[in-house]
Amino acid sequence: MTMQIRSIILYHHDGRRRILPFRLGKLNVITGQSRTGKSAIIDIIDYCLGRSSFNIFEGVNRDVVAWYAVMLRVAGSDVFCAKPAPRGSAASQSAAYFKIGASIEPPNLGELEVNTNDEGLTQQLTSMLGVSPNLSTPGENHTRSPLEATVAHTKYYLFQEQGEIANRAFLFHRQNEQFMPQAIKDTLPYLLGAVPEDRLALIKEERELRRQLKLYERREREASYVGSSELSKSLQLIDEAKSVGLLSNDLDASTPAKARQQLEAAQRWTPSAPNNPLREKSQLELTTELDRARLEYNELYDAQVRARQFQLEGELFAEAIGEQSERLKAIGIVPQGNGIASGCPLCGGDRSVPSADELRASLGGLERDLEDIETQRPRLQGRLADLEERVGHARQKVQTLQRQLRLAVGSEDDALAQRDAQDRIARILGRISLYLESVQEVAPDSGLRNEIASLKARIEAISVQIDEESVEAAMTSILNRIGGVMTKLAERLDLEFRGCPYRFDAAGLTVIADADTPIPMHRMGSGENWLGCHLIALLALHKHFVENRRPVPGFLIIDQPSQVYFPSTAAYKQLDGTKEGLGNLQPNDADVSAVRRMFKTLYDLVQELSPNFQIIVTEHANLPESWYQESLVEPPWRDGRALIPQEWLKR
Repeated sequence: MTMQIRSIILYHHDGRRRILPFRLGKLNVITGQSRTGKSAIIDIIDYCLGRSSFNIFEGVNRDVVAWYAVMLRVAGSDVFCAKPAPRGSAASQSAAYFKIGASIEPPNLGELEVNTNDEGLTQQLTSMLGVSPNLSTPGENHTRSPLEATVAHTKYYLFQEQGEIANRAFLFHRQNEQFMPQAIKDTLPYLLGAVPEDRLALIKEERELRRQLKLYERREREASYVGSSELSKSLQLIDEAKSVGLLSNDLDASTPAKARQQLEAAQRWTPSAPNNPLREKSQLELTTELDRARLEYNELYDAQVRARQFQLEGELFAEAIGEQSERLKAIGIVPQGNGIASGCPLCGGDRSVPSADELRASLGGLERDLEDIETQRPRLQGRLADLEERVGHARQKVQTLQRQLRLAVGSEDDALAQRDAQDRIARILGRISLYLESVQEVAPDSGLRNEIASLKARIEAISVQIDEESVEAAMTSILNRIGGVMTKLAERLDLEFRGCPYRFDAAGLTVIADADTPIPMHRMGSGENWLGCHLIALLALHKHFVENRRPVPGFLIIDQPSQVYFPSTAAYKQLDGTKEGLGNLQPNDADVSAVRRMFKTLYDLVQELSPNFQIIVTEHANLPESWYQESLVEPPWRDGRALIPQEWLKR
């Protein structure tokens, strides 16, 4: 979008306004005597476009001017930028007033209220000018910060002060100040169009794509590593699975894929039911029953022992009775009678001896006892048989309960062992699951490879657009075209090295004439050559800006360019801005034809680029040609006419 100057407005403290109008898309010339404020125009416009430093000449400016303003025309809209003069002796002021509209009349002093500052003003103008997001990033070996081009960086090509327009040491406005040359070099490629408009967006996109590519390539590397290391890890887990019976010993795990399949198969394992059937009685119940059975067995066994003892004693008793009975039966050989022996028949003693009847009576008793024993014998044998049977059952019951108890104890041990085995299986399955999950996302697949290929292709395409070599190639092409325009302008200005190619050296920020050897501007003699170099470079740059719709304001302001054509500075300053002034000079006082040639070159270029380019020149000289007179903004500043009206100075 083109940006040109409609007018400059000065506000007196009492509210009076001084409006200096300019024509859009034309050559505008302000001519007049010295000390009429012509050289302040550049500083006023620079100040109102967001520069905080107040460089306007001291004197009446601070005394009478309350606000400085400039009315711009930007893409069909009026833009009013105003700033109050610094208070007291302050050297800077950042407060500002900004207004935009389709058609704006300069506000009255009372309407001017600060609504922004220089930073906000710069942002607004940068946006309106169409400067896209951009960033000049230094190389890896440089420590300076990245720089974004704004409207402030276009001013190098907008202003040429009196001490700059024919300076042989530097070409652009403020180029001699610290850090400015590097700022010019950093932002010029974007302003010329060597840098794509979407370069910053492309750089951000490339950075994000490279981040994604790095992530995917890492996944690919991990997947590749898994291809070699996964088999070892998988085989280790497979061995553990085999040790607990999860997998058979004859499985095929010769490749990572097959090993992975085996591990996935192991994950399908489910716990088996306990291998001990449900019991009707617990171990405690069996122990209690066993204790009771043992007690019963012991009681029956004791009874059996007593019965057998009783049987044995009975048999011994019967045997003894039988023997006695057999001895007593010998009494049968003695005749029955009442004879009583008076002594012992053996020893003849006088001790009484039982009679035969008494012996027969004892024999009868023994025989009866023997009968009783024989009578009780079957009952005793039956009792013994019963006890023997009951003891056998009791013993069998004890043995059965003992077996059941051993089984119960063994089953619980088996169940505990089974639980331990299942716990170990669960731990192994957990490691298998964690392993498979960790390698699942990095497993190589065609989708990942395709994504990597797509990212690389996109990054390569972006890299070509933002590659420094591409920018340098574009700069070379642009500068070659600009050099061609400079060479033609040098012919029109009749410079000393006309006929030789001229070019702009972006690295050195100077102009070079390619004669037999390259001749830089500072080695060219005479101010006329230095002025010519400034003019052809700036005009060629602006021609490129306009024709390629670059975001650079479409105006150039030059302060007193013709002074180099006057050998005598005094003679130049004697000019009062009238068209008769040059006629009063002696033939050797000025090269009037060179002055005419310079202004005609400016006029013709503006006509060529109209309505998108405007040149404002402040001068002492005045030419009689009609095209020059049409270019005068106001009558020559003399006889009280000046930037600040004479009546403002009256007290």
